[in-house]
Amino acid sequence: MSTRLQVAAREAEPVDREDRLALARATLGAAERSAARWGGKIDRTALRGSSLHPVRPDAGSEPGSASTTFSELESEDGLGTRLAVPGPLSALFPRSSLRAGSSVAIEGAASTSLLLSLAIAAMGEDSWCAIAGMPDLGLRAALDAGLDPTRLALAPAHGEHRPQVLSALADGVGVLVLGPGLDLAPALWRSLLGRARTADTLVLAAVPPGRADLSLRSTTRSWTGLGAGSGRLRSRRLAVSAVGRGIAGQREVEVLLPQVGGMIASVPQPRAASSGMRLLEPVQRAG
Repeated sequence: MSTRLQVAAREAEPVDREDRLALARATLGAAERSAARWGGKIDRTALRGSSLHPVRPDAGSEPGSASTTFSELESEDGLGTRLAVPGPLSALFPRSSLRAGSSVAIEGAASTSLLLSLAIAAMGEDSWCAIAGMPDLGLRAALDAGLDPTRLALAPAHGEHRPQVLSALADGVGVLVLGPGLDLAPALWRSLLGRARTADTLVLAAVPPGRADLSLRSTTRSWTGLGAGSGRLRSRRLAVSAVGRGIAGQREVEVLLPQVGGMIASVPQPRAASSGMRLLEPVQRAG
């Protein structure tokens, strides 16, 4: 009887080992991303190699098995951490999200509002955001839109120490916003992108001096709020297009700006016109 138990234990050992290995890799991935925020790096070579991934012949296609879970972790690890984007803009991005460590260039109308909306969504509940090159930023509007002031750094990136300041920000925060007030040299831009990829920092820039992973361009379609010679402008309709890595051709959406509690809203769909005849209710003859 003891011999049968030992054989059964040996047969079940690979499954347990795969479960433990999958859990260890997931935990290490989270620790690695956390350490990268502060410029650190964790060596993952100890968990590489085919000898560490025993595969059972009968577990290849079984949903929820250890091998299936491990392959899903491998896929997520290869694509990197994904960051949220505003819902009305989700159709512009591959997998409706942004990859941590990537870069987005924004130009055109309402570029400041688009920068802030993307930054607020990508910050989530624990990341820090640093903003440089936007001295006239309307903080009240940003706070009303959901920007957390306790996780915000406003950096005056001017003078001879600008490269050092921007490099430190790229190493230490989750989202780095570079406004149009920065006169970046192409070499500094490439250096910042390299640091951001290493630290998993999302870079959002207004008209950068070089290429970015994704490029957004916005144009104004129309304004609303003015009456017949009176009133005030309340919102505008924007067309936002995206090109870049992971996008075949060009994508475009229409949004409304500004909207309280989110800054960006989807354009309401027109109601479908009713077709056909409407029958009248029968009326009884009097008398």
